[in-house]
Amino acid sequence: MKRLLIPTDFSEISKNSIKYGFQLAAKLNLNIQLVHVLELYKFAAGTSEAELISTILPAENIIEMESLAMESFKKMLEELKGTLPDEVKYDFKVVSGHLVNEMIVESALDETDLMILAVADSQDLITRFTHSTISAIINDAACPVMVVPSVYSFRHVNKVVLATDFNKADLEMFSRFLALFAQFNPQIEVLHISPKAIDFKTELKFAGFKQLIAEKITYPNVSFKLLNHKNVVQGTIETLKSDNADLLLMLKEHENFFKSLFETSKTDKIAHFLKVPMISYHEIESAN
Repeated sequence: MKRLLIPTDFSEISKNSIKYGFQLAAKLNLNIQLVHVLELYKFAAGTSEAELISTILPAENIIEMESLAMESFKKMLEELKGTLPDEVKYDFKVVSGHLVNEMIVESALDETDLMILAVADSQDLITRFTHSTISAIINDAACPVMVVPSVYSFRHVNKVVLATDFNKADLEMFSRFLALFAQFNPQIEVLHISPKAIDFKTELKFAGFKQLIAEKITYPNVSFKLLNHKNVVQGTIETLKSDNADLLLMLKEHENFFKSLFETSKTDKIAHFLKVPMISYHEIESAN
């Protein structure tokens, strides 16, 4: 049985990712691994990761902190009991280390299909999963990462937007998504947004990519959209809304897109952008 990885800091925001994750796991027949990272380490100002320094804590204090975290786990799961599907098998554990590093390690473990993170609609909300933390996890996680808006409730995945720049890795992303989500039988809209006027060259690339999908992907429920918008992020968000999409798929190599989403100012909150879950896939390197 493969697993769905969900980190939690016991905040209300991460509780929402747990509720969403359990509902999704029930549909996809996945086990859940809940993880809380006990951060016993900190970075000294100006140091590199190689110069990570430890907060000095007696061993008995660490054991007590781990015990308290396990009690928090039990309390949280008891609170959520009535909202979680009974058939989903799960386990929970406490690990010590740096939050981002530990989640990257967990993401690389065998049988991990997906990690789910909840993103706050405001940096003022209390959570350890800040926008910068989420961005760092997305950047280096070994498995796909799903980001779920903190106020978003689970619903059937009927419509999916797959954002493409005509990268061959987008075909791989398409296949990996179907391998896990095919039972939803969603309508998948392949979307390319050009910040420049759409010319013949762009139309030709789009037609070629459409043909490539027809040849490589055996899935009938696919549509295609080519749009011109000076702001690719805004154009994508507007398409998600206008087409009533339930999910966005994107390669993590689209760095500018993620910077626009997660490097927010005080007035430019992520809630203004992301209204539905997004799954970020990384490009799998060739063995050659």
